[in-house]
Amino acid sequence: MTHKTYKQTSFVKSFSISVSFTLLLLMVRITKTGSFFYLFLVWNLFLACIPYVITILLAHFNSKRLLFWFGFFVWLVFLPNAPYILTDIQHIRLSTLQSVWFDVLLILSFAFNGMIIGFASLQIMQKLLRERLSKQTINIITYIILFLCGFGIYLGRVLRWNSWDIIQNPAGILSDILKRILFPIQHINTWTFTVGFGGFLIITYQLIQFYQEKR
Repeated sequence: MTHKTYKQTSFVKSFSISVSFTLLLLMVRITKTGSFFYLFLVWNLFLACIPYVITILLAHFNSKRLLFWFGFFVWLVFLPNAPYILTDIQHIRLSTLQSVWFDVLLILSFAFNGMIIGFASLQIMQKLLRERLSKQTINIITYIILFLCGFGIYLGRVLRWNSWDIIQNPAGILSDILKRILFPIQHINTWTFTVGFGGFLIITYQLIQFYQEKR
């Protein structure tokens, strides 16, 4: 087993343990409250894992140029699902006084796993891009990707679009995007949201990378 394979295997094992703990929290809540309300978090976490699977497949099959960039586009469409779970904290307003802190822990646990698997996917994609682009170009692309994730979160949380709508209703989602690009002042809330979440993701990812480089 190569060092790269060992590292990926170790990450998957650790991530699986983290997800198992999160699912245990969900089971405890269902047992205690009799409510299945937060089951949607499982689906959201599943969507968050799709970008990681895509990057693993691209790395494994050593895709040719055209196939790689197609995979990159699909990966980019699904990537905002990873940090999107952070916005599920809005559902806390529906919690009772007795369950609110447990619900905070539950949602943040799902959100943490989503962020981790998303960032792991981004790191693999950066390595794949190094085979095709310069380091400086990749750094710029990384910032753009994380900024686009902030925009993607807005499309999902506020406008209620999802990744599948790229195929199901491309005209509708493209229309909403163009309106906000062509008339930014009229949609200032869109860009405030985007810059806020995009900046948060950039800072968080940079801190993680800084820590890893110092180890």
